[in-house]
Amino acid sequence: MLLSAKLRSAQATRSSCGRRCVAAVRPAVSRRVTRVFASGQKGVLVKAKDHVAVGGEENPGSPEVSARIDSGGRLPGGKKKTAIITGASSGLGLHTAKVLVKTGDWNVICAVRDRAKMERMAKALEFPPGSYTIKEVDLRSLSSVRKFCAELTKPALLGGAPGFDCVLGNAAVYYPMLKDPKKFRLGFHMAGAGALAVNRMGSEAIVTEDGFEESVGVIHLAHFLMFNLLLDSVEKYGRETKTKPRMIIVGSITHNPTELAGKIPPQANLGNCEGLFAGFKVEDGIAMIDNGPFDGPKAYKDAKACNMLTIFEMHRRFHESKNIVFNTMYPGCIAETPLFRNHYPAFQKLFPAFQKYITGGYVSVEEAGERLASVCCDPEYEKSGCYWSWKGGIRGANGATAEFNKTEKGLGGKFENRVSQEVADIELAKLVWDASAQVVGLKSDGSDPAAPPPPKSGFSFNLPKILQRA
Repeated sequence: MLLSAKLRSAQATRSSCGRRCVAAVRPAVSRRVTRVFASGQKGVLVKAKDHVAVGGEENPGSPEVSARIDSGGRLPGGKKKTAIITGASSGLGLHTAKVLVKTGDWNVICAVRDRAKMERMAKALEFPPGSYTIKEVDLRSLSSVRKFCAELTKPALLGGAPGFDCVLGNAAVYYPMLKDPKKFRLGFHMAGAGALAVNRMGSEAIVTEDGFEESVGVIHLAHFLMFNLLLDSVEKYGRETKTKPRMIIVGSITHNPTELAGKIPPQANLGNCEGLFAGFKVEDGIAMIDNGPFDGPKAYKDAKACNMLTIFEMHRRFHESKNIVFNTMYPGCIAETPLFRNHYPAFQKLFPAFQKYITGGYVSVEEAGERLASVCCDPEYEKSGCYWSWKGGIRGANGATAEFNKTEKGLGGKFENRVSQEVADIELAKLVWDASAQVVGLKSDGSDPAAPPPPKSGFSFNLPKILQRA
């Protein structure tokens, strides 16, 4: 959709209270030469020698569940509940699925790219027979997401999902080595950088089938489309079963510059979504949400900020009207996750020890899966609009003796965490929503223009109210 001249020319300003009074994209979108990888290419894979992350095929992790999980029980009538989990074949998603299926009260639809890999991982972690279904979806393709959602929302007798008790957006990619080489960096991610020629690849971006930078495309845009396409079916299912379904997207502490992990440059900064409003196509020189120079670590942080802004905006728009719980969470620092497979070798070796013995924030992938599964099913987490976190890992080196971790469920002390000023910005949330809807081909209310028209008045696209005053 083309931008109006008014949107292109408006300037972004803030009031003294910090809220956006007028927001828009830059007068002209600068075109920069950006080298790209083909959509099917994996990108930069640098693995530390003899280091094996937990939750991957080399080391799937423990099949045991150590915490006491409150499954929330079955549906009225005794039928099992159903969770849909993206990225269920490795890491956090895999161990969350493991916990849910082993409660005996949940079936899991594993939304993955590789069916055979999912089968191997489920076997390795001893998923009970008949407790899971595999559905293929490639989050690098919006058409694949649409096809996946169309399959799920068909009647169950025709192969659709048997239920929508929880929809969990977990899948993510992370390219910390694709960064601006001119910027000075602090932190463990610098370890070994000087010896790596790959550190010169600051202008390169991996591109999805739709032409988007992959981190934002997979983490944010694909989930934004998926959650909106499934929304009405989730609502309908909740009404029919007289339950309150949950829709959850995994957040990250790195979104928040006031937290240690968020302070390390580059920090999350969405600007006014200039890149999204301009179409977000790498071939046009647009690889970042704020239309800045491409930077892999920032792209991840920005995408996670968008995940959280999206879930809070869904809470504001739909929680009361559709009786759905919308939450995000950060399970703790999973220092040995497969998500770091593209990181510096020294980082992969040193970061777990740093988190275990210095910060005390280390969380195993098994423990993180127990926490996320609890957010999916435990009645303790039925409050909507929350950002759930825990104070360190109860089974980490420094966590077991901490008083706040001595809970009867063995999950550690949970609390509602604070979000960044950016994620708390309601006007920015509206911008992210409208810009994202425009990019993925939805109406600004989140509905699909390709769907049959509802029995109410039609829709015509207007600029966000915040931009109409420009």
